[in-house]
Amino acid sequence: MKKTFFKIAGAMILLSFTLTSCNKKAQESSSKAETRTIVDQVGHTVTLPKEVNRVVIASVWPLASAYCLMYGTKGLVGLDPAIISAAENSMLIKVVPEISKIETSFSKNGHLNAEELLKLKPDVVLYATGVMEDYDIATQAGIPAVGFSLSIKDFNAVETIFTWIDQLAEVMGTEYDTSAYKEYADKIQKLVAERIANIPEEKKPASMIIHRYSNTTLQIPGTKTWGDYWITASGARNVANVNKGTPQVTVEEVYKWNPDRIYITNFSDALPEDLYTNSFQNYDWSNVRAVKEKHVYKMPLGIYRWYVTNTDSPLTLLWLAKEHQPDLFADIDMNKEIKDFYKKFYKLDLTDRDIQEIYTAKRAASGGIKN
Repeated sequence: MKKTFFKIAGAMILLSFTLTSCNKKAQESSSKAETRTIVDQVGHTVTLPKEVNRVVIASVWPLASAYCLMYGTKGLVGLDPAIISAAENSMLIKVVPEISKIETSFSKNGHLNAEELLKLKPDVVLYATGVMEDYDIATQAGIPAVGFSLSIKDFNAVETIFTWIDQLAEVMGTEYDTSAYKEYADKIQKLVAERIANIPEEKKPASMIIHRYSNTTLQIPGTKTWGDYWITASGARNVANVNKGTPQVTVEEVYKWNPDRIYITNFSDALPEDLYTNSFQNYDWSNVRAVKEKHVYKMPLGIYRWYVTNTDSPLTLLWLAKEHQPDLFADIDMNKEIKDFYKKFYKLDLTDRDIQEIYTAKRAASGGIKN
């Protein structure tokens, strides 16, 4: 009788353990199967896991600035090499030093490798809508891909970063309070717009941005570009507005435009001294007004390359407005503005040396980006 009792009790314990184990597996399976959908900036309906814990940022390079502002590096398992090269030569490395250790081998020269991407086991890949190859490779590998549009706000960099922040929060499925950031950015947009509103065209300096520059390449942004937005929104005239997009131009066209100001982006390793000394073959800048008057500037590199939309974009707008209309913005202490901004939004105390590093971006910041 006693032996029978223990047999029955043992069987009941075993049955209970089995049922508990099965129930746990069923719950885990159910949890894994739980999904949600969002509509991205391409218009694609994307099915995501309920919880996104592993993220790869591919071709939408500036998005890393927003991601790190909101979440640090938590969940980042892969970044395009161009993001790392910018981070290591910017203030981002001081905000999140661990970013330099994030895997980059899944992307080479802007092309994704599906096999290497799968090794990272991402829940989602974030890409630029102008690089639909990323979408194709990720989705064919069975990985959800969410597109971020560069032109969703007609290249208004400040408004664009707002939409990216909102969509990123949607991707991550978490609430993030960006109201203070948006309030500051809106204040800067309004301030600049009001002050330049009544400037006559003849009082606006003729400006030009060099997007990429080498012995064989000279790309100048025309209309429908960030370059055109930056120049016109900050109280200047874009001399290249006869073109659309960012085409290759000839040095003869530049002679004709004869800009008062020239800015060089960090997508090129060229520096102002390269124009001053004509160090590149096939180009003679000596008779261009901006060169003769030493008004050639490398665009700053703060949390990211300031030419494109990123979380520093309000600062870019203010910096350019002060460059183009110094009398109207004489009350603006740009160094203090940058320090206050970084303290408030990145929790980073910048030194005077840090400020100078932001203004004097290095050649290495281009990261060997191919022209």
